[in-house]
Amino acid sequence: MTTAPAYFDQMLEVFAADEARLNTLDAAIGDGDHGTTMRRGLTAAANAQVGSKAKAFMRASGGASGTLFGLLLLEIEGFLSSSEQKLDVRLGRALERIQDLGQAEPGDKSMVDALAPAVEVLRQKGGLEAALAAAEKGRDATVPMKARRGRARYVEHAGEGHVDPGATSVCLILAGLDGEGS
Repeated sequence: MTTAPAYFDQMLEVFAADEARLNTLDAAIGDGDHGTTMRRGLTAAANAQVGSKAKAFMRASGGASGTLFGLLLLEIEGFLSSSEQKLDVRLGRALERIQDLGQAEPGDKSMVDALAPAVEVLRQKGGLEAALAAAEKGRDATVPMKARRGRARYVEHAGEGHVDPGATSVCLILAGLDGEGS
């Protein structure tokens, strides 16, 4: 099983390599800094020597998306650090907290559109590969949606015709769990 420190190191590599693409996706429907925000938070998380790496992510990334992604990473960190709870329970708790704090539901064109179907598959005892496929399908379904939450709702056509960068990041985060138990 991957350790939490190794996972955060891996995520930093993934997001550093994808920073420009995520910024481009975000520029179409937001302020164009999603990739930079994720890389900044993951740099702090990977470099944190004491305490929670996910909390270091939250402090460094800032903003609403930093908090929401921090909630997801906090549960993943807990899963990787403990054998007491299953991944479906941890991601389900993250989803509930993200939906509560972000006031987002599936169909709002947000990270929830990728996370919710992944959690559902895991709750139905599907494996991580099936959960990732569901997340990717949810991400792709954001293209024709009009945003009802976040900055995207204020851009022309509410981001219709563009993939949600937050949903894209959820897929990257879940893909990093490849091989982990559910």
